[in-house]
Amino acid sequence: MDDNTDDNLLWLLKQAFHFSRHSVNDAVSRHGVTSAQIGLLRQLADHPGLSGAELARRLLISPQGVQLALATLERNGLIERKPDPEHGRIQRAYLTEKGRRTTAACKADALAANKQLFSVLSSKERKTLETLLVRIVEQGHGDVSFTLHPQDE
Repeated sequence: MDDNTDDNLLWLLKQAFHFSRHSVNDAVSRHGVTSAQIGLLRQLADHPGLSGAELARRLLISPQGVQLALATLERNGLIERKPDPEHGRIQRAYLTEKGRRTTAACKADALAANKQLFSVLSSKERKTLETLLVRIVEQGHGDVSFTLHPQDE
């Protein structure tokens, strides 16, 4: 593969990611959250009581970014944080009732946005794309199940 083809593939991946993130942000923004915050909410829905450091590792984002998002979610009444009973400096995050409702609504809207986004591909093409992307991710991470589906752990 020549350098121009590599550059074009990287540009297309970046553009596809940007478009998908924009589509999901549009879908969930009416609920007062961003696509980045939805990742946190979905993790907490499946694994209540995660710390900021655990969320950062699971979502592959900086601890500082997680703390900013958690502060916003807490201020908006979607999560609450409680000190870890064994390690008082560690704060554990939990969804509130409002957070559970918002997460469920956002998940449905985000799935609909993704379905629309990938509707230009046939089922076979989607599977091929997934297979190819898995190969690239495996090269960089090794543990592809964590990387591909962090919300399903």
